[in-house]
Amino acid sequence: MSAGREGVKNPSGAVRKAVVLAAGFGTRLKPFTCTVPKPLLPVWGEAMLLRIVNRLREMGVEDIVVNCHHLHEQVERWCAENGCRAVHEKEILGTGGVLNPLRDWLGGEDFYLVNGDIVIEGFDGFPCREDVGKRGGRDGNVLGVCLVSEEGPRTVEVERESSFATNWRSDDAGMAGTFTYCGFALLSSKVLDYIPPSGFSSIIEAFEKAMNEGWFIKCFSPDELLWTDAGTVSSYIDINSAGEDNAFADIPHVKESLAAAGKDSGEKIAFLGVRGSERAFFTSGDAVVVVYDDKNRRENALYASHTRFLADKGIPVPRILAEKPELKALVLENAGKERETSLEEKIRIVEALYSFNSLGKLFIEGGENSLPELSESFGPAIWKWERELFEKYSLHEHFSIQMPEAAARQLESVGESLEREGKALVHRDFQSSNILWKDSAFSFIDFQGMRLGPAVYDLASFVYDPYVRIPERHRDALILHYSRLAGRPEIVSVLPFAAVQRLIQCLGAYGRLASVGQKQFGRYIMPALENLLDAADKANLDAVGVLAEDLIAAEKRMGGR
Repeated sequence: MSAGREGVKNPSGAVRKAVVLAAGFGTRLKPFTCTVPKPLLPVWGEAMLLRIVNRLREMGVEDIVVNCHHLHEQVERWCAENGCRAVHEKEILGTGGVLNPLRDWLGGEDFYLVNGDIVIEGFDGFPCREDVGKRGGRDGNVLGVCLVSEEGPRTVEVERESSFATNWRSDDAGMAGTFTYCGFALLSSKVLDYIPPSGFSSIIEAFEKAMNEGWFIKCFSPDELLWTDAGTVSSYIDINSAGEDNAFADIPHVKESLAAAGKDSGEKIAFLGVRGSERAFFTSGDAVVVVYDDKNRRENALYASHTRFLADKGIPVPRILAEKPELKALVLENAGKERETSLEEKIRIVEALYSFNSLGKLFIEGGENSLPELSESFGPAIWKWERELFEKYSLHEHFSIQMPEAAARQLESVGESLEREGKALVHRDFQSSNILWKDSAFSFIDFQGMRLGPAVYDLASFVYDPYVRIPERHRDALILHYSRLAGRPEIVSVLPFAAVQRLIQCLGAYGRLASVGQKQFGRYIMPALENLLDAADKANLDAVGVLAEDLIAAEKRMGGR
C-alpha cells in the first residue's frame, strides 16, 4: 500500500486551503493545558501548531483556518501574528461540524484537514492529487486521500491492492491490514454533502456516508513516515524526551518557572512523572518544578501558602524558590529521595509529625484565621466518601463482591469513633513516599490536602503504610512514643480504628488508580489487606477482619494482579 516518497512538494496548482483542528477542551494534556492551549505547546522548541502550519505552507497552502475553543484568545493572538485565520467555536462542532461555517470560504475547492496536535516527519504531500473529487478517475471515485500509519491503535482496515479504506472502526484493530488515521487528509469539498448542516459531527461519519454512495478514501503511508499523536501527557513527554538531550526546557511552565527561580536553563531537566492529583514534576539540579491543575482540585493551588505556613512553624518542608500562579506552576527546593529508615529515624519523623499535628491548636485558640486556607475538615461526609471509595473500586471493581452488611456496620462505627477525637492539623497522606531525605535531613511533601481532623489518622497512615513493612515491635514503639508526646495513652487503643479507616481509603485509591491504567498500584493491595487484617483484629472488628481474610484469599487466587 505504501507509495514511498512519491508525494510532490510545492506542486503546480497546489491545494490553497487548509483547516487545522485546534478546538478542544484541553483535557488530555492537563495540567499543561490549564494555562496553555494544546496546539501552542512546544515539541522540540516549536509549537505544534507552528510545525503544522509550516508543513502546510511548504506544500503550497496559502490560506489556513484554525478553529479553537479552550483558551481561544491565545490561539487567536497566535494566528493574528502568524498569518492564519482563527475561528472560535463557542460550542465544540467536531471534526466534521467544523466545516459548516467554512462552506462559503471553501468555495468548492479541495482542502487539507489536519489535526493540530500531531507531529509528522517524512511526509511531503499526497500523490495522485488530481483525481480527488472525481468519479471515474484512474483510481476510482476518490473523495480524498488520508495519511495512515502502522503505529497507534490501528482501527482502519485498508484493502492492500487499491489502498482504499474499507472500515474505519475495525473489530480487528492491530491486526494485519489495519492502520491508524494520522489526522492529515486531502479532501474534495464534495465531502460537505455528507456532513449534517449544523451541530456536532465527525469527519469519519462523513467518510462512512460517502462510502455508502460509492466514494472511496484512499490511504497513503510513506515508507519514511514518522508520526505521533502528541495529544496525551505520556505521548507529549515521550516525544520531547527522545534523544540524548530533551526539550523539556522549552515547555513554558518549566522555562519561565526556572527563570523566575534564577536557575540555569542549560541544566539538564528530567521528568519525574505525573501524580494522580493532576500534577506533573520536573527536576533540574537542586530545583523541582511542579505544574498543577487546581480547577478540580483546589488544594493544588494551596501548596505554596501551606509551605510558607509550615516553614514558619519549624516543620521540615522544601523551600519555595519561585511561584508562577499565572502558569499554575511553582519551583521547590529538591528535597531528596525516598529511602529506607531506621527505627531511630522513624522516631524523629514521629516527633516532627506530632509538631505538625499540634498546629491544630491554633484553630482552637485563634479560630480559622490562624491557619491558611485548608481543605474540608474530616467528618462524617469524608468518612462515608472513603468507605464508598473502598466499596466501589476495591470490592466491586477489583474483587467483584458486595460489601457484607456486618462489615458495613462496623466500618460506619469506625468513622463515628474517630469523630470523638479532638481536632489536629492533619497531613492527610502521611506515608513514606511523602517523606524525602537528603543525607540525614528529611522533608515532608504533598501536604496540600492538609485539614483539621484526628491526629491518629496521620499516625496510622505512617505506621500502617502499605509501601513499607514495619515490624510490629517497631510499630508499637512508635505509637507509644507519639502517645507520650501527646500525653494521651488512649491513642494506643484508638489508633487501630484510624488504621482501618486509612487502609480502606488506600485500597479504594489503589483500585481507582489501577482502573485508569496505573497498574503499578496493584502491588500494594496485598500489604494493605494484611495491614487491614492486623488493625481490624486489634480493634476487635470481627466482621472487617473476616472480610480482610476473604480478600487476601481472593487476591492470592488472582495472583496479586
